[in-house]
Amino acid sequence: MLDLTKPFLEKGETLVCLGDSLTEGENSYVKFLQEALPENTVINAGRGGDKTPFALTRFERDVFDRKPDALSIMLGANDAAVGRGCWADEPMVSAEAYRCNLVWMAHLCHLKGIKKISIATPFGLEGKAYLAHGERVHEYNMAARDAADEMKTYTVPLDALFASLRKGAPLAELVVTRDGTHPLAQFHKDIAEAMLKAWNLKK
Repeated sequence: MLDLTKPFLEKGETLVCLGDSLTEGENSYVKFLQEALPENTVINAGRGGDKTPFALTRFERDVFDRKPDALSIMLGANDAAVGRGCWADEPMVSAEAYRCNLVWMAHLCHLKGIKKISIATPFGLEGKAYLAHGERVHEYNMAARDAADEMKTYTVPLDALFASLRKGAPLAELVVTRDGTHPLAQFHKDIAEAMLKAWNLKK
């Protein structure tokens, strides 16, 4: 069983960061992880618009083919919001389906011998995105925690980080994102710091 009190990575190991548009891009939190972990290889496997069902379909190519020692999963924003309201052009992914998909990702990794897995909670909405969808992300936060508990993975509580950085500001205001969902540059750095702390890698 994975010892969650030990560092997530050892020197020389490869980490794949699986995610959506919050992960994709050369200036996302993945860049800050690589800067903080110069003796590791950190691979960006983000794809804009991704939900957990889509991410499962690219697991072989974007995770297993890269032969990582560890996997970080940061998905859920689209599962929680896309399919509803102004984004109602796709089928919805329920919180329970999201949880099951995360469990399957961890299970598939175990079958491939990848034991080091981290699951980040979705971090919430603000601005117009919050006004449209409200607190719906909360049930996905709990689903991510449940999946992490079941599969004995590291947990990165990005919802707690989101709340602490907003410091009680009205959720209708933009504080840490540029559009209600996508982080400002500083928040990407904060996400990386939160991951390093959760992984016992922050000095």
